Amino acid sequence: MTEAKGAFLASLAEPDRIHFRHLALIRPQLPSESQVYMLEGLARSLASPRLLTLMARTPHWLSHWPILLGLAENEATPEAIRRDLEMVVSLFGQMREMDQAPPAEKEDRSEAVKVLYSQLNPELKPVAKLLAKQIAKTVSATGTTMELPPLPGEEPDWETLTALPEAPPPQASMQILHKKEDRLARAQQTAQPDELLGFLVDADADLRMAALQNPLISEDLVCRALSQSPVPEFFEEVYAEARWYFREPVREAIREAPGCPAELSRRLALSGHLVTALERGAPTAAALRRIVSLFTELEEGEYQFVTYWAKRQSPHLLRVVKYFYDRLLRQRSGLSTALPERGEDGRWASLEERVFLATQATQEDQIIQVLKDPDPQVFRLALENPALTSRMLASTLPALDRNRAEAVAAHAAWQADPLVAESLVHHPHLTEGTALRLLANLSGLKPAIEILRDPRLQHLEVKRRALETLRTLYLAMDVSERITALRTSGGELMRHLPQEVLQDEETLRRMVSDRQLDPGILLRLARNKLTPRAVLEQIASHPVLMAHAAIMSELLLNPKTPREASVRIWGLLSEAEQQQLLRSPHLPATLRTLG
Repeated sequence: MTEAKGAFLASLAEPDRIHFRHLALIRPQLPSESQVYMLEGLARSLASPRLLTLMARTPHWLSHWPILLGLAENEATPEAIRRDLEMVVSLFGQMREMDQAPPAEKEDRSEAVKVLYSQLNPELKPVAKLLAKQIAKTVSATGTTMELPPLPGEEPDWETLTALPEAPPPQASMQILHKKEDRLARAQQTAQPDELLGFLVDADADLRMAALQNPLISEDLVCRALSQSPVPEFFEEVYAEARWYFREPVREAIREAPGCPAELSRRLALSGHLVTALERGAPTAAALRRIVSLFTELEEGEYQFVTYWAKRQSPHLLRVVKYFYDRLLRQRSGLSTALPERGEDGRWASLEERVFLATQATQEDQIIQVLKDPDPQVFRLALENPALTSRMLASTLPALDRNRAEAVAAHAAWQADPLVAESLVHHPHLTEGTALRLLANLSGLKPAIEILRDPRLQHLEVKRRALETLRTLYLAMDVSERITALRTSGGELMRHLPQEVLQDEETLRRMVSDRQLDPGILLRLARNKLTPRAVLEQIASHPVLMAHAAIMSELLLNPKTPREASVRIWGLLSEAEQQQLLRSPHLPATLRTLG
C-alpha cells in the first residue's frame, strides 16, 4: 500500500475502510458480473458521501445502468452529483415515453429529449451515449463496446476523487443571516427542507421553536431532525407539542434517537409496552400481573397518550385507565421483595441465587438484569423463564455480544418469534447465514423496509433478499393495497422500488387524486425523474401545491413536467423565487427563456 493511500485510508471511518478497499481493488479493471452486482448494492446502501462521490467519478462503472440508478436514488449521494445523475435517468425516461407516445406527439417529445441532453453535465454525456447504444444494438459477445470510457490509472489521487463537489454560490435569499431576528424569520418561512432541518437541530432554542412553527414542517422532517439532534432539550420540546405527542412515528423516533435523554426514552418505551400488552389482553394471570405492573410504573404525563389510544382502540378500557390514574394520585405503597441483595459490584451474591433469579423472576428489570449476567448458564436459563416476553428480549438484544445473539437465534422458540427475529437481523455482530435464516420468519412490508433503511447492517445479501421480498409483496397487492402501503411507508417504497412504483401509473394517479395526501409524498414524486408526465401534471393542479413552494420548485426542475404546467407554476412564484431557480443549472431551457 502506498503512503498516500494509507493516509487516505486513515481519514475514513472504520466501516468505510472495508468498502474503500473493495472499490480501489476493482476500479482499474472492467467489473465482472458479480462485481457489478456488488457495486450496485454499494451504490444503493452506502452512507458515505465521499465513497459515493468516488463511484460517481468512475465513468466505466456508470456505464452499467443499475449502478448509475442506485447512485441517483441514494439520498446520501451529494446533492450536485445526484441532480446530474437524475437528469440522465430522466433522459432515458423521456426516451421511453417518446417511443410509446402517439405519432402526433413524437416530434415534440424528441425536441424535449434533445434539449435535456444538451443540459447534461459534459462528463456524463459519453456515459449517456454508451447506455443509449447498449439499448439500441446488441452488445458483442465480450460484453464490451468500443466506446467504453478509458480505465483509470494505477495511482489515482484519492483525495481529489472523493472531494465533495463545491456548494453553489450563496443566493440572495440563502446568505448567512447575521441578525437573530432575520434568522428567526427565515426559520419560520423557509421552503427548503434541508435548511429547515438545520434550524431544527440548531443549539439555539428560539430558532428551534421558530422552525417548529414553519408551515412546511412535516412528520418525516421532525423524525429526521430527532435522529440527528444532539440537543436534549429539543426532544422535550417536540414531546411537549400536542401535534407530535400523539403521533406514534414521532414517539418512536424520539425513543430510538441517539441523543434522546434516557429518562424520556424509558418513559415512552414503558407506555409502548403497556399499549402492546393491552392490545394482547390478559388471557393468563401472568399477563394481567404484567399490565398492572406497567400501569404502576407509568409516568403521569403518559396517561394522556394511553387515554387517547384507549378512546380509539378499546373504549371499554377507559375505566381501567382512570382507575390507575386516580391510584397514581395517592401515595404508592412500597413493594417488598424476597430476592437476595446485590453486592457492591452489581452482581448477585452467588451463582445459585442468580440461577434462582433467572428461573423465578417476574419483574422486567430483574429479567433484563439476568439476561446481561456474565455467566452463560444464567443467560440460557433466563431464556426459558416463562415470564420473559418477546419485547423484553428484543429490547435487550442490542446490548448482547455475538455469542449470545447467536444462541437466541438458535433457540427453538425465540427464533420463530417475529419481534425477536427482526431485532436479531439488525444485530451488528450476527453472521450473514444466521440473518438470512431469520429473514424467512419475517412477514410484511415494514421489516423489509427497516432492513433496507438500517445503515449498520453490512450484509449485502440480506439487504438483497429483503429487497426481493419487498418487490414480491408489492407486486402481489391490488391498487388500493398499494396506495395504503405507499402512504404508510411515507414514500420509502419509492426509494427502494422506483421502477415498480413509478411505472405503476394507475396507482400513482389514484393516490395523487386524494386532496389530503401527505406533502412529503408529493415532493418525492415531483422530484423523481421516473415519475410519469401525466402524474406530474396531476400534481401541478393539486391543492396542496399552493402551500408548498418546495413542491413547485421540484416540478419546475423536473424536465418531464409538461410545458403548460411549468409555465402556469412559474407565474405563481415570486420574483425572488424565480431568480433563485434561474441560478440552478438544472432549470429547463424553456423556463430559463421566460426568466
